[in-house]
Amino acid sequence: MLPSSHLVPINLPREAMCAGADALADAFSEFTFAASRLEKSYQELQKEVTQLRAILAERNQALRTSQAEHAQVKLALRHIVDALPCGVIVLEHNRQVTLINPEARRLLGLSDEKVELLDETSLGRHSSLTATMECLANDGTEAEDELCIATPSATRWLGVRSRRFQQDSGHATSTMAAAAGQPQQTILILRDTTSHKKLEQEREDARNVVALAEMSAVLAHEIRNPLASLELFAGLIGEKNSDAAEYVAHLRAGIRTLSATVNNVLRLHGGGSLQLSRIILGDALHSAVEFVRPLAEQQQIALSLTDTTEKLAIAGDKNAIQQLVMNLALNAFRHTPVGGSLQVSASKAETSGTRAKVVFSDSGCGIAPDELAHIFEPGFSGNSQSPGLGLAVCRKIVEQHSGTIRVSSSPGAGTSFAVELPTAL
Repeated sequence: MLPSSHLVPINLPREAMCAGADALADAFSEFTFAASRLEKSYQELQKEVTQLRAILAERNQALRTSQAEHAQVKLALRHIVDALPCGVIVLEHNRQVTLINPEARRLLGLSDEKVELLDETSLGRHSSLTATMECLANDGTEAEDELCIATPSATRWLGVRSRRFQQDSGHATSTMAAAAGQPQQTILILRDTTSHKKLEQEREDARNVVALAEMSAVLAHEIRNPLASLELFAGLIGEKNSDAAEYVAHLRAGIRTLSATVNNVLRLHGGGSLQLSRIILGDALHSAVEFVRPLAEQQQIALSLTDTTEKLAIAGDKNAIQQLVMNLALNAFRHTPVGGSLQVSASKAETSGTRAKVVFSDSGCGIAPDELAHIFEPGFSGNSQSPGLGLAVCRKIVEQHSGTIRVSSSPGAGTSFAVELPTAL
């Protein structure tokens, strides 16, 4: 068998053999050119690879440097957080604890064991904190509250400030992230406010002591004067004077003034709840107005009652309503000159058909604008002869009846108190 190189007849013409040699030479030349270009491209590729390796090495070095710096900053920040005088807790959206500093552990009475979740299981007795967290979580991205917790060592008050933020700061705002369902973290800042609370309580106790001392002096004066009058008129009645009826009226006025003072002290400091029942407002007002009428007659003040409630009923305490009328009447009598008037009117409230409105309007000297904001405070009085309890008791009685009380006054033009009470079926 002949070799493959001899498949072509060797007896070809010289022209054909020359053409084949030329084609082979051309093909070899093209191959040489392509190889040269490939080698040049490979050399350029090697240069680029070398440059990329240099850039990658530089970037890797910068990344390692950045990671080292980040680790140092993270460590420094952790030391700073651990040294803070306030508690810090960082939570994931599922309440998983990612950071809790020593102060937070101390404030919450937690051990040094790892805390995985901030819930009733891990906190135990601190269910109030978890409840507060629920409230804070519903208040938006930032909220603040105060709670009292009991730890094995003490009971302390904590100020809790909560802020939610998105884990990736490159995204949208926290509110938009929450709406989009993106995970968020919550940071809790805990401050021990126990000492502040104690100072507030001590100041309040001191104010109460001073107020009670001043009140005791005024009460002694208030009680002494009616008692002196009672003793005087009782002696005159004992002499069987022909004007006994007038003296009896004075006795009734003095006794009822004394009764109002004592009842105010009992209602303000005695506490307790009212015995509410269905009563006819007009009947209760009529009885109360007649009860204070001797006081009005004694001071020569015209007292009138206008009732348009048409047997309107309220859920109330009859004795408390009487005390309310007496206090507002006595307040009017103290600031109304002889010959003045006090008008009591009852009607349905204009704003709601389910509420009754009682208005006490006097023709007295009025209340100064700077005193209006303080008239319902216990112990505040615009009259040196008053212990300053009546209006405070009025507000308490109205609030116990789920009502409202408002005042309008102008110096020299009289005063008007408007009381609104819910009606009963």
